[in-house]
Amino acid sequence: MLLTFLTFGNVYSQTDKNRNPIFNSVSTSEQEFDNFNLTSNYYTLENNIENKNSSVYISEKPSLNEIEKSAIELPSDFFLITRNQQISNMVLIINEPKRAFIVIDINTNKQSEFNCELKGDITENRANEIIKAKFDTNAEIKKGRLYFNNKKFKIITNSDINKAILSLIKKQGLDKTKTSDIKIPSQKELKEIILIETKEGGQLDYFTEIKGKEYDGVQIKPGIFSTKLGIALYRWGRATFENGVNTLEDSYKIFAEFKGRELNQREKEYIKLGFNKELEK
Repeated sequence: MLLTFLTFGNVYSQTDKNRNPIFNSVSTSEQEFDNFNLTSNYYTLENNIENKNSSVYISEKPSLNEIEKSAIELPSDFFLITRNQQISNMVLIINEPKRAFIVIDINTNKQSEFNCELKGDITENRANEIIKAKFDTNAEIKKGRLYFNNKKFKIITNSDINKAILSLIKKQGLDKTKTSDIKIPSQKELKEIILIETKEGGQLDYFTEIKGKEYDGVQIKPGIFSTKLGIALYRWGRATFENGVNTLEDSYKIFAEFKGRELNQREKEYIKLGFNKELEK
């Protein structure tokens, strides 16, 4: 592991020895209060379509009914409570078998469940993703409702979710919980670390050792061949995922900044393969 702190760009099961992600997530906002910070995160449907290693992998070409079921039933948002970048609690909103807050004390690993009275069918972040991804070209949002798959869903707004989370924190004293030794960087800090470690001699420098031999052929496994450059890009993409980069697009942006130019199609393809660990299936 490159970093000395744990990132929550991906959430893993403690029983999963292969560290296959349960959910892939993106950080959506960070709020600072007097005695704690609150980081909001969203579990994307897209990553659970693209990434076959996800334990909630939907389908390579999911139907609208499969997307609807996943959008409604799978957790959408989770929150990290921190002080000085050290995590004290993780708060997850689950929908099945009933909607509830799940609070995990990161220091003790104790898990508690609390009633959640948020009303609605689908979260704002998920509704927005459905529109942006164009799963259904007829989908639209009007007056607090998502119209999708010939159905209507009431949207749970980010504002209402945030109010409910802050109320839970105050009521249960989660802002006073002892912090763990686990630290998380901001995505900006993570990007800077990855850029530094990708430079010559860094822990993510997979490129210096293959200079002059970038296009030499190598066999990955029986019947599958690539070049040393392809493998280097793959390893780099995989490392960014493992270290908590939120999305494939974020990995592209970091590598483009490192190269000082737009990425070509070959670079994008191999970084994508690595980010999704496609060659390890």
